Amino acid sequence: MSSTPHFMLHLEPEPARVARWSAAEGLDRPGEDDGYVWHALLAASFGALAPKPFRLLQRPNRPSQLLGYTSADEASLRTHVSQFAAPDVVAALGLDRLAVKHMPDAYPVGLELGFEVRVRPMVRQDRDGDRTRSRERDAFLVAIEKAGPRGERNDLVRDDVYRDWLDQRLAAGGASLVSACVLARSRSRVSRRNRERELVAVGGSGGGAPDVVFTGMLKVSEPQAFRELLTRGIGRHRAFGFGMLLLKPGGGG
Repeated sequence: MSSTPHFMLHLEPEPARVARWSAAEGLDRPGEDDGYVWHALLAASFGALAPKPFRLLQRPNRPSQLLGYTSADEASLRTHVSQFAAPDVVAALGLDRLAVKHMPDAYPVGLELGFEVRVRPMVRQDRDGDRTRSRERDAFLVAIEKAGPRGERNDLVRDDVYRDWLDQRLAAGGASLVSACVLARSRSRVSRRNRERELVAVGGSGGGAPDVVFTGMLKVSEPQAFRELLTRGIGRHRAFGFGMLLLKPGGGG
């Protein structure tokens, strides 16, 4: 069965230029995650071809890297940039150094792969069974409510709840979780435009919503579903830097 081509793009943005662009566009939001800034920059660069999901990687003593999945090939991306991207956007994202690779068309059953992913472990809840009044809640808080008696609640471990959340989403996307550990865990809020095009914070109240980075191993069980999962991403806020499964070679141990 044929499927839509799947590409990964790689950019090395210039943080100082990104900050200047963000300030000029009025996107600075102290205390919030900068996912909307990257979302806006990618949209200004590639329009409808912009990658989703994407991930900004910031490692010690290494340049920042922005990776993303898209259905557009390098020629299409470069054509869009040359026609529509402003010079300050090109400079901020380092678009002249854009690199693109074609992702595999299939992943065989039983293939084990290492992975890293940044996710929002949130659960959708409908109020009184009404899907028009749904809300997204921290998976750990939902698990506490379901646990019932205080003794059972005290047995819950936050990282384990989030790992179960990831396991369920991988299983629905054609893979089984072999192992996973939490690399980082925090809470954060991101901004997005509302219907009036105003920039508002989303992602939980108070300290924000869970922001978790997992690393581990997975095994492919349904190749087509897994490929679609890669293309789609995992969980919420995939347009703002969450949900991109970064793959690496698996191993026997």
